[in-house]
Amino acid sequence: METRDLLLEIGTEEIPARMLDNGVADLGRLLTEALSSAGLVANGVELFATPRRLAVRLAGIPSVQADREEVITGPAVSAAFDSQGAPTKVVEGFARSRGVAVADLVRVTGPKGEVVAVRKMVLGRPTALVLSDSLPAILARVAFPKSMRWGSSIGPFVRPIHWIVCLLGSDVVPFEFAGIGSGRSTRGHRFLFPDAVELPEPSAYESTLRSRGVEPVSSIRRSTIVAAMDAAEVANGCRFLKNEGLLNEVANLVESPVFAIARFDEDFLRLPREVLVTAMGSHQRFFAMEDDQGRLMPSFGVVSNTKARDMAVVARGNQRVLAARLFDARFFHEVDRKHGLEAMRARLPERLFLKGVGDMAVKSTWVRDLARRLCDIASGVDDSTRATAGEAADLAKADLMSAMVGEFPELQGIMGAYYARPQGDPETPVATAIREHYLPRFSGDAIPSTAAGAILAVSDRLDSIYRCFKAGSIPTGSRDPLALRRAAIGLLRICMGRPELQSISMGSLLAQIQDEKSADLIPQLCAFFEDRFRGILAEDFDVPTDFANAIVPLLSSGAPGDLAIRARALAEFAGGTSDFRDFLDNVFKRVGNLLKQADEKVPGWRDDARAAGLLTTDDDHGDALAHDLEKAVESTRIGALGAYHQARESGSYGPLLAALYSFRDPLSRFFGTGRDGVPVLIEADEGLRLARLALLQRVQALFDWFAEFGRISTR
Repeated sequence: METRDLLLEIGTEEIPARMLDNGVADLGRLLTEALSSAGLVANGVELFATPRRLAVRLAGIPSVQADREEVITGPAVSAAFDSQGAPTKVVEGFARSRGVAVADLVRVTGPKGEVVAVRKMVLGRPTALVLSDSLPAILARVAFPKSMRWGSSIGPFVRPIHWIVCLLGSDVVPFEFAGIGSGRSTRGHRFLFPDAVELPEPSAYESTLRSRGVEPVSSIRRSTIVAAMDAAEVANGCRFLKNEGLLNEVANLVESPVFAIARFDEDFLRLPREVLVTAMGSHQRFFAMEDDQGRLMPSFGVVSNTKARDMAVVARGNQRVLAARLFDARFFHEVDRKHGLEAMRARLPERLFLKGVGDMAVKSTWVRDLARRLCDIASGVDDSTRATAGEAADLAKADLMSAMVGEFPELQGIMGAYYARPQGDPETPVATAIREHYLPRFSGDAIPSTAAGAILAVSDRLDSIYRCFKAGSIPTGSRDPLALRRAAIGLLRICMGRPELQSISMGSLLAQIQDEKSADLIPQLCAFFEDRFRGILAEDFDVPTDFANAIVPLLSSGAPGDLAIRARALAEFAGGTSDFRDFLDNVFKRVGNLLKQADEKVPGWRDDARAAGLLTTDDDHGDALAHDLEKAVESTRIGALGAYHQARESGSYGPLLAALYSFRDPLSRFFGTGRDGVPVLIEADEGLRLARLALLQRVQALFDWFAEFGRISTR
């Protein structure tokens, strides 16, 4: 069958850099899925994106759909024919609606049983017609964080559309979207090559754009910038600060990157390093430079979208832009230093924390009180750490009222740390705690390096989550305007990484903040943290979902770090044991099923067993058992107790998992088949029944301490 390449390009006004990669990926996915569902599978997919275009090229698409048989199901056979086999009005109506006789209907078996159906051959349509019909709907489904309308309410799309290219081979695929008809004319660089140019076929796409000043492949634009930076480092004896996010963003801000070095006044180097880096990177998309000693240099790299005859002119223009920003920053810094952090703290009542909940001054009080309670349950917290955490809690939010943070919100906490110490003096423990209480700020960021910083960071996050839940400001679906999910993930990571907090369970943490009026919130908060913990297990520890589900319910009573170690040990042990899931399904789950049956058929047996002393887990109850198979199970349990106690002491779980797996053979023989097994729910002898149920309960208790094994998939 003849195949041809497809090119689809959507030309727009400048698309925000942060939306570019996901937007073109979504377009490629939707187009590929739509064609595949129509029986038109491509041999390859290429994505192109610049600030002014999203483009997808699919290779080797059949020119025509293959003919296919279509089965249209109708009513059930029982409703289609009466007891004599005569057709009913139901089936006659179905046949008539499909333009066939009842005799032409066939019987097929489906999810709802045997039904009548029509089989008909559907001739394949030309691919161009399929595309013309489906492309408008595909483009309407491309997802962006924000879309807009223009003209007479045209859209929505990420930005106004100026042109559409759609070629199947050398032919234009005609369709219209957002008032723009498709064609073969694309555009080059906005300023250097503004005129339209026609594309003869999809394979000419890259060469045509490159000849007109546009690099359509974002990874190549990025490599071009990196190569220019490497050359500049060698030429200037410096290095650029590594910032992959900024590099990717800048590569998506330009269609043809041109690199230049610019300078700023050395006097600005007296500003805090973070101010300069933020002003250059976050605000102006410049690349900061440092010398081989790690000191910032009064130079920066700038990427331009247009190659000028004299790039020094471009450099000077960007120098003036940065100088204006740094003049402002220096003024804000001087004003803040003049007023001081205590004066900023006094103004915290002016800053709202959450409507209907309180201001930032009240928030600071809550965090300080919670930090003191956390110091009481944390490990190895001395008086110095306790005092540092309390003082830092009072000042942690003060820099929100500073002029510098008002201009550079990214610097909250960082500027507070600078203002918490005399200018030029080394950083104090209080200043460090203020700086660190915002850590981690993003995925992969460092956690606090000090005990006071960690306790303050956990207190701040826990208080925010609790107050927001109490006020009804709870994340729903994809909406999380207060970033509570990120706060919960950060809290869990700190608890897992800091030795002072590693032994604290989520239940213990929540107990420090709840009051008598909010006890009903605790299950909701536990569920919220469990969802975040499940994600951490999957992303950081590569734990399969069902194994994570077996561990996560223990979060209310277990420490997150310890549970993560358990989860990984469980996944690794199961992965190295070929029949572990079979053991759970065919052997261990029978223990739980029998105990559930006993709870239904013999209510109160647990109280009887407890009264008889049969549920004490550290004792050997072999004397109460008569059958050799019972004694073998109890002997295995006693042997496993050593591994259990060792695991609780050391946090090493491999030996315990091996001990739990060792129940495979004795339990298999215990359950057996027919006369070979041990009957548990026997009615003739209540004493035997109670002893055997207690035995199974003691076994289950060992497994339940480690995880909820019943949640692990065995299919």
